[in-house]
Amino acid sequence: MKEISLQITASGGVQMLHDDAVDLAELGHIEMSRASHVEFDNDKQAWFVQSAATMKILKDDFKTRAEALTWEKNYYSPTGEGWHELTTKKEEAK
Repeated sequence: MKEISLQITASGGVQMLHDDAVDLAELGHIEMSRASHVEFDNDKQAWFVQSAATMKILKDDFKTRAEALTWEKNYYSPTGEGWHELTTKKEEAK
């Protein structure tokens, strides 16, 4: 069985990194927003992860897309450095 981390917000919402292991449609109304972009830099010949909110490149020089995706998942996980970026804006807007 696969383990997924999520956070219940003060307003009763659920925040998590999307994963197809959970059929979110079964939970009710869904609102999703992109956390980041994983792109290839043609000049550097390497992959990078860019914040969707700030467009800042968070980390670059990955040799493979898989490495970039793994880093992205760890960065935006509930224990990762980027979790705060994903959760504070949503809660402050309510």
